[in-house]
Amino acid sequence: MRATDIFSLERHDGEYENWPLQTRLLINGLPSSCYLPGYRLLHQFQTPANEYLLISDCDCPFEEATEVILLDSQCKVLALRSFRVPYGAFCLDEAQVLDPANLKLSFFRDDHWQLTITPKNQFCLHFSSRTGLPAFRTRLQLKPL
Repeated sequence: MRATDIFSLERHDGEYENWPLQTRLLINGLPSSCYLPGYRLLHQFQTPANEYLLISDCDCPFEEATEVILLDSQCKVLALRSFRVPYGAFCLDEAQVLDPANLKLSFFRDDHWQLTITPKNQFCLHFSSRTGLPAFRTRLQLKPL
């Protein structure tokens, strides 16, 4: 996985409260048909499979959430994971590449997570460790460190 800089997010005008919930993705400064959550692009990586991993946030102290988005080579959203909880903060401090499929994400106050991009053929049903209910796995797996 390597860092890239071909993407940016469209700017919004007017009052923050009136901004749309998703923002158009720009590729080399040109508009695409892809819309993503967030208003600020924090990190962007290209994977060995020619997919893209983007990390965004809302750029607001009252919306302390981080979004992780996996795109295919045509900029279609393949998977999305959100770091957000009511009355909690997920302000990303650092994204460190561990290997071609793994990142270490560090948040405020030493909260560390491992993000793993799984191969396309690993979609399966599992039982959530938090709720005990069935859930579908996405291509973006999270594990607290």
